[in-house]
Amino acid sequence: MNDDSSNGSGPGEVQLCYRLDDELYDEMVDTVAGERVIGLALWEESVSDEGGERPAPGQRVLFDLDLYLENRLLLALYGTALYSNPESSPLRGWQQAGKIVQTLINGGIWLDEIAATEEDELVLILSRNHVPQLYLNVSGWTVEEWETLPGEQ
Repeated sequence: MNDDSSNGSGPGEVQLCYRLDDELYDEMVDTVAGERVIGLALWEESVSDEGGERPAPGQRVLFDLDLYLENRLLLALYGTALYSNPESSPLRGWQQAGKIVQTLINGGIWLDEIAATEEDELVLILSRNHVPQLYLNVSGWTVEEWETLPGEQ
């Protein structure tokens, strides 16, 4: 295994990121910002579930999801809270969140902006016509290539 001491992963390996530093911000802006979101996989469980205990589906506020981008990159997002605006409470409920995100994707939504919280957590802003529709506050993420969309063979 090759060792790349700059990021702790070898060539071709997927790096799990937790904090958005300047270098990662620039990389995210260059690779995923401005891309159309064309698919979604929303998982019933989350790595954020404490001690393996899942909240009731209607009570879930942290989600693991995959966003499939038109440029054939996949954002695997872990421990993600979804907000309709920055001042609102996070969306609650697995089915509710899935319906909202899928409706936005079906109507045309873009990963318009990359931002960070005061704690350097990643925030993705999904927009339609540059009007923010959904804010995703992400605890951890990876970026990788995808070959097929969910549901395709």
